[in-house]
Amino acid sequence: MNINKSKINFKDDYPLRHPTDVMKLDRLGSFHQTRLSFSRQLIEELISNNWKTEILKWNINFLGTGNAVIKISSKQKIYSLVVFCHQINDDERSDRVIAEKWDMTFSLFLGIPSKEELDEMSKNLKIQELGRHLPKQLTLSRANKSVRVFNSVLNNLSEGKQPDKKMINNIGYLVRTTAVYGNGKFGIADYLRETNDNPLNKPFQAEMLTVYLIRYFSIELVNYLAKEKGKDKSITLSNEISKHIGVGNATGLGMAPFLINHQKLIHKWIQARETAISRVLSIKKLSTYNQTKIFNLIERAYLYTTQWNVDDVIQFKRIKVLRKELKDISNNKSLTDLLNKNYPLQNVYLHFVNKISIETQEILNSIFIEPFPELLNDLTNEMGTDEQNTVAIGYNVNELIKIIRDKYSWALKIDIKSPDENFYFWYTSQAKLEPRLGTNQIDHGKEKQLPFDIPNQVQNALKILIKLPEDMTIAEAMILHPEIRNIIKRAIINESFPFSEIQNNLVGKKVRPIDLLRCKLSFFGASKYDPKSNLWTRITLFQGAPLPHQLQEENATEWLFPYLVNA
Repeated sequence: MNINKSKINFKDDYPLRHPTDVMKLDRLGSFHQTRLSFSRQLIEELISNNWKTEILKWNINFLGTGNAVIKISSKQKIYSLVVFCHQINDDERSDRVIAEKWDMTFSLFLGIPSKEELDEMSKNLKIQELGRHLPKQLTLSRANKSVRVFNSVLNNLSEGKQPDKKMINNIGYLVRTTAVYGNGKFGIADYLRETNDNPLNKPFQAEMLTVYLIRYFSIELVNYLAKEKGKDKSITLSNEISKHIGVGNATGLGMAPFLINHQKLIHKWIQARETAISRVLSIKKLSTYNQTKIFNLIERAYLYTTQWNVDDVIQFKRIKVLRKELKDISNNKSLTDLLNKNYPLQNVYLHFVNKISIETQEILNSIFIEPFPELLNDLTNEMGTDEQNTVAIGYNVNELIKIIRDKYSWALKIDIKSPDENFYFWYTSQAKLEPRLGTNQIDHGKEKQLPFDIPNQVQNALKILIKLPEDMTIAEAMILHPEIRNIIKRAIINESFPFSEIQNNLVGKKVRPIDLLRCKLSFFGASKYDPKSNLWTRITLFQGAPLPHQLQEENATEWLFPYLVNA
């Protein structure tokens, strides 16, 4: 593998951006994949420890139903993806999390399952949440074919032709997952079950490995079915097209509460990203090699945006601006001079930051981070946290008032009496078992709302606190006024974890939940965000990532901004 060995000289003192700048939805909703993204971390692990993939069982018939076991192993660990393929009717195929039938169901298994364990999973995997699952199962997942693409690729390959590149690029996947569960849900293995030598002990690594192997299986499946159909005249997908195929996912409001409910974890993620940006902006000199990398990444980002096509009007306009600004930066005559000066990336950033959109600012941050994996190793180890449902209460009322006025000044400025600032309420649908947004003037059930009206809670808590004795303990205050416990807990956490609170009114008329989704998905490593409304989006995972047989190829870790030539 070709790695630039020259030492990177950086000061590590460029100030992190302030939470007031970062924790706004318009910026969080402009994040892109970086080397810190969990899918990128997984590929780094697979490469560095020379993981091998092998199909152990393949009991799939010509109709595409049956089961398979795919083994993936390093010297220390063995895991298996257990697959069951089912035949379902078109009207039973749904992206909704509440669906009851799927084309495929999966589980990532610790070790290699025995016949008895496979028999047990054959009964339970197909019913997912309703099943009784084994303690060696690390994840549960399910997926549906993108029927039009899957069948088109199958037919083309069976006739000895590669599929249409434009179709492959426009969709980007053969199958899309509708859920990937981990962390002890529904009786599967707890996240902390293994801690010492567990290569999946970082956030979402078991889930990412599941998706990576689902991607591999989908490609193997379509190649196999094409062979079954076309016999001797059939061919397999080219390496170029295979590499551009990811796994699709439709993500809705169900993901949004995560960013609100897991304050410490979100702080860790954002802080790691901001620290990475700070470090690369502190690099004193760039080698010619890394200067060229920056140039090439800007160009690649531009090409990526030319193949990023969406129907959503807002995102379409943003992409259009992004394309133009990336092209302008690439063609700017001062770019070479800026990269040759001391603190080159800092110079580039400061030169362009006030002239470009937030979307372009954040894609530049992804570009700046990309050439310097050696500066990030310690950060990837700091993106998890032990989240306990307790909070330090060694504060008095006066101290808490100061925290609220300092950390929540943004919330105190919002006119909570305005109907526009109390436009929505969040709730969990009893029928659909998913988070929903209700409209105050239209929908019933506000009394069952989730506690996401942060500005309301802040202002109401402050009114109560200023009437209490300054030296009263917070414990006493919460006993007297249990209605303010939630916001007190959030405020105390935010005091120590400043990137833990989104600084927007999440029940205001202007809120775009899609920004919450995109923020979290960027840390997963998603690409080609395709919003279908303000409430849900389609994305692709692992598009451009090396396939198992490509993991030891030169530059296998470098797959930011997937682009398909002549698509």
